[in-house]
Amino acid sequence: MQLAPRDSYSTAESIQRVRDSVMSAEDADLIVLPEIWHPGYFSFDRYAEAAEDTPAIWGALAEMSATLGACVHAGSLVEAANDHLYNTSVLFGPDGEVLAQYRKMHLFGFNSREQQLLAPGDDVVVADTPLGRLGLAVCYDLRFPELFRRMTELGAIGFVVASAWPHPRVEAWSTLLRARALENQAFLFACNGAGPTDSGSVLCGRSAVIDPWGVPIAALGDDPGVSSVTVDLADVHASRERFPALADRRLLGDPDEDLVLRGDDGAAVRFSAKRLILAGYTARDTDAVAAYIEKLEDEGIAPPSEVPSYFVVGADRLTTESRLEVTTPSSCGEVEFALLIDNDEVWVAVASDHTDRALEAIDIVASKQSCAKVLSAEVWCLDDIEDHWDELVFEARTPADDSQPYQSSSVSALRHPRQLIELVSERFGGDMAGTVILSGTVPAPGGFAYHDSFEVELRDPVRGRSLRAAYRVIDLTADQ
Repeated sequence: MQLAPRDSYSTAESIQRVRDSVMSAEDADLIVLPEIWHPGYFSFDRYAEAAEDTPAIWGALAEMSATLGACVHAGSLVEAANDHLYNTSVLFGPDGEVLAQYRKMHLFGFNSREQQLLAPGDDVVVADTPLGRLGLAVCYDLRFPELFRRMTELGAIGFVVASAWPHPRVEAWSTLLRARALENQAFLFACNGAGPTDSGSVLCGRSAVIDPWGVPIAALGDDPGVSSVTVDLADVHASRERFPALADRRLLGDPDEDLVLRGDDGAAVRFSAKRLILAGYTARDTDAVAAYIEKLEDEGIAPPSEVPSYFVVGADRLTTESRLEVTTPSSCGEVEFALLIDNDEVWVAVASDHTDRALEAIDIVASKQSCAKVLSAEVWCLDDIEDHWDELVFEARTPADDSQPYQSSSVSALRHPRQLIELVSERFGGDMAGTVILSGTVPAPGGFAYHDSFEVELRDPVRGRSLRAAYRVIDLTADQ
């Protein structure tokens, strides 16, 4: 809803004019307002006073959203909190409850007092809505693509942008809207103010809805008004599968050393690993576990003190790289599935618990820590495969191009993921978010084999998909 800036409106007048617009959108699922429409973005002298009005305005908008049964994005308003003022957006759900709150991170300084008067927000915000997961941004944020990429990595399939973008930079506005949607293969819903302000600035309007291909599918001009369009947010997944640009990214790291993986739809999944737990002796068949322990004893490896057993190693041992450096000729991998426990999801990867076998016979804990653990770059959401979990199959090959598998088994040979999570939670306690569990493995009928490459695969015959990880083993001592 593209509103004209009206700096002189009282709180009651501001609420009434927005109510007239919002309540006219009876069939809408998402309604979006502009940036600081009360008292007006350029009314800097009124910011402190306006912050006192904000709770009442939010209350009125919550009531409107509940009445309409629609999500209402309140644009942004001046918020007073923590002895600071913020440029804050609130998204209300169809029941009138707050779904998310975002404080503008990038404050504008050019011909603006925003940086002097307001404090920046610290948090990237995505909201789970009935329409899908939406990321929130405000105006100047558009010039910072890393914010939108971060929201994409957090699962956003659409962005909602409130703005008070002035006329001299109208081409930048239109270009940035399309770029942020195109580069993240997401919908973008942008609402701007339109027309002259009391301070002499002119807001350029041009509110728009951009599709995942960067194409405007709804747009307004320079004047106040309302535009509506029907979209299917499932088109995001279709576009990412049809043209998987996000999956082709190479510069995936960041200073936090997060794992940046990719989901089924090609979108990035950023995961902050805080602890890595290697589970062992996790076969459902307890007789098979006993036989395997006996075999290891024959090879000089001490039996575990508990079954299942657990080894905690540094989370920095996790990698998706295709090159693994070791300092021994007697190291090899073994196929496992990995569970990456996030706040909202459990992700599944295929993994190789690469281990120094000579050291394992002396100090199993040290052997587990000595080599990196390789994960597939692609992950699946456990919820999507749990109903047919036991039909999945995994196998390993070494060398990677060997025609015969080194290991091969149904995952049903091992404890179910939910049971593993429960066991680890009981054993270690604490917040499970950021925990990575490697499942344990299945026997290699021919015993340990040492080659210069290793490949693991997890196949889903129901969906016809596979997770793979292949890597070369580089023995740094080979030429010494």
